[in-house]
Amino acid sequence: MKLTRRNFIKSLGAAGATVAAPMSLSVQASGAEDYKALVCVFLAGGNDFFHQVLPLDSTNYGKYASSRNSTVVSHSQVHPLNIHDANGVRFGLHKGMTPLMPLFEKGKANFALNVGPLLAPVTQSDIASGRADLPPFLFAHNKQQEVWQHSWMGQDYSENGWLGMSMDVLSRSYGGMPNAFHTGPNTLLDAYGTEKIFVNRNGFESFNMLQNAAMRSSYESNANEYYDSPLTAGYADVVKQAMYAQDQMSPIVESIPMDKRIPDSSLGMQLRAVKQMIEGAQLLGHNRQVFYVSLGGFDTHDNQVRRQDELMKEFSEGIASFYASLEEEGLEDNVLTCTLSEFGRTMHDNSRNGTDHGWGGGHFLFGGGAHASTCFGTYPDFTRGGQDDNGEGRLIPKISHEQYAAHVVQWLGLNNGALNTVFPNLYKFGGPMAQTAAA
Repeated sequence: MKLTRRNFIKSLGAAGATVAAPMSLSVQASGAEDYKALVCVFLAGGNDFFHQVLPLDSTNYGKYASSRNSTVVSHSQVHPLNIHDANGVRFGLHKGMTPLMPLFEKGKANFALNVGPLLAPVTQSDIASGRADLPPFLFAHNKQQEVWQHSWMGQDYSENGWLGMSMDVLSRSYGGMPNAFHTGPNTLLDAYGTEKIFVNRNGFESFNMLQNAAMRSSYESNANEYYDSPLTAGYADVVKQAMYAQDQMSPIVESIPMDKRIPDSSLGMQLRAVKQMIEGAQLLGHNRQVFYVSLGGFDTHDNQVRRQDELMKEFSEGIASFYASLEEEGLEDNVLTCTLSEFGRTMHDNSRNGTDHGWGGGHFLFGGGAHASTCFGTYPDFTRGGQDDNGEGRLIPKISHEQYAAHVVQWLGLNNGALNTVFPNLYKFGGPMAQTAAA
């Protein structure tokens, strides 16, 4: 059954009283401690996470190194981390991401291992025998970027994004200033009722045409007319929303400057805009905000080492400075940043000194409160033809992307009933992603 807006709202009513009458998004001075923001950073192209986080033990590192030739990362290029998986495997961080080390050392960073789209738990023998129920469109950039932003509804992926639907749950009403912000095209924030607003890398910029009093008067007059044409009426509504957005955002833009301590890179400029909206949360009346930003270039079929060096530098400097600025204001635990990417890369490298489209990958988590010394998930077996190889050198995920998504929106405030509405397939995996202590 297709999940329509009516069915969605109806299902929320059955999910529990806290969902049927969700929290207010108005921030009062006494309730500011309840503020939370989720920042989703999409690493477009398919990030090779296992080039960035490596095992320190000889057994697992040996398997990794034997699968890589020109792209192998030596232990001398790795900072040891005080993080291990449930099997006791300890990890290190690529020195190209050195700016992130203070976050890891303070317990403000963690990661999830071997995450990817799944319809149900799958093993190598399931795939080899043809019994596996596999997600559609695996390994295709455009399709998997969409998949990562949606949940599986039993026959197809959801019409709206999992974060947009989550904000539907958390919003008391569909009026007022949107508290979902994006810096580029996405469907993650598509919702049944919650609006989203574009904030470009230079921050919110008002329409020049609305700054002139005479022009604004003309637009206001036209926007408030009644129109028989749905197209004209729709355009008038867009203009009306733009004027409302400008009225709400102008005081923030005028009173809160962009934080220039965050680099002026592509990602850095987006994070400056995010920081500005976070600082303006009280003026906007938000105690929940969500953001979508992106960084491209991760399709490293060739020259991976050089390209990853550039990307790791931009990513780590942007995130590190963003959290340093949040920490100065005591907000680092109120802002959770998670990475997304359409897929990981193959276990082995190719003849062009790169890696190809994979399946399971890894993802970083920053802020959001204390992190244990145990990561999410376990390090995969890099043995060619082994238990985690799908037969083509692509790692079989152990954590579904919906478990990962459910974990971050659960932190944002969704209860179990709402989680099962947004992610109806979640029960097959036993619930959201969780940490398991080492034995």
